[in-house]
Amino acid sequence: MNKKVLLVDDDVNILAAYRRVLRGKLELSVADNGKEALNILKNAGPFAVIVSDYRMPEMDGIEILARARDLFPDTVRIMLTGQADMQAAIDAINQGNIFRFLTKPCPSEVFLKQVYVGIEQYRLIHAERELLDQTLKGSIKVLVDILALVNPMAFSRLGLIRSLAKNLAIQLQVKDIWKVELAALLSQIGCVTVPPQILQRAFRQEDLNPQETALFYSHPQIGCDLLKYIPRMEEVAEAINYQMKNFDGSGYPPSSLGGEDIPLVSRILRVAGDFEVLISTSMPEMKAIRIMQEKEGVYDPVILDLLKAEVIKLEQERTPVLYAIYELQPGMILAEDILDGNGLVLITKYQEITDVLITRLKNYSRMGMIQEPIKVISQRTVS
Repeated sequence: MNKKVLLVDDDVNILAAYRRVLRGKLELSVADNGKEALNILKNAGPFAVIVSDYRMPEMDGIEILARARDLFPDTVRIMLTGQADMQAAIDAINQGNIFRFLTKPCPSEVFLKQVYVGIEQYRLIHAERELLDQTLKGSIKVLVDILALVNPMAFSRLGLIRSLAKNLAIQLQVKDIWKVELAALLSQIGCVTVPPQILQRAFRQEDLNPQETALFYSHPQIGCDLLKYIPRMEEVAEAINYQMKNFDGSGYPPSSLGGEDIPLVSRILRVAGDFEVLISTSMPEMKAIRIMQEKEGVYDPVILDLLKAEVIKLEQERTPVLYAIYELQPGMILAEDILDGNGLVLITKYQEITDVLITRLKNYSRMGMIQEPIKVISQRTVS
């Protein structure tokens, strides 16, 4: 557990007093001004708790804690001041998202108790993130791996979509990357209600009649309806609902929403998903980018530019390598379709290799349905 605490006060006597209180109990750092405090945060962070005095020269406690929040949003922030006025408390809470507001003189036992409460709050924040980032995401990934075996037309696409979406989100400095990953993994869940032949034609960019078009474009709304009542998944559900919405406001679902009012995760999914559809037809990646750039008003231009830069980087860095099946590792990317003896596609290229996919390849190999070696991209699409 992180038990690092940073105390900030321009009164060295107060710092010394609190050092005596906390000595031997916690991992303590101190600073007597805001600039020093921020340097400590940058070089030694993250800290579980930062306690700052309110009134200090050059940089007051509100600014220190607000900037601390920008550096390490999870660090619990406590304000300590002798100026017990209501406006100071309001400003501190609004600008710095303060966890506690303590007044001087603060008894040692009260101060120590609040620091420990802050450490517990930090632990709870990380426990929740671990639940979301590992347990929930891991469970959904297993579900998607199983669905990919049952319905490969829809769900085998998700490895590349997830990788692209995550990388784009990192470049866009999206705060909750886990939401992007879950939205990508669950983006096709509504496809379970769409007839396979319609999915196949849609993903091959073939024309659909009006009834088929309506069926296909219903899958984002169905996916949203399946997920929106699950706690913590409301934003993921909304992102899935708008994943086929055009940047100019046209498209599905019909609404007045357009431009940057469309959820950012939806705009990321639109770019990543359409790119995956194009290259899954063996289209060269840069040609796919050019086609997408020609579709005026469909994509967020900033995200599309980021994707283009990523594709150029990958083309320069990656080289397909031949591996025996037993040498494959999760995170590798298939560089070409895997065919059976009759030339039928068993597994489409650009899928991210998972433990489930490795097991599937081994089973195919035992039955003599595929030949080794397998051509893969040995590096991950994203870190």
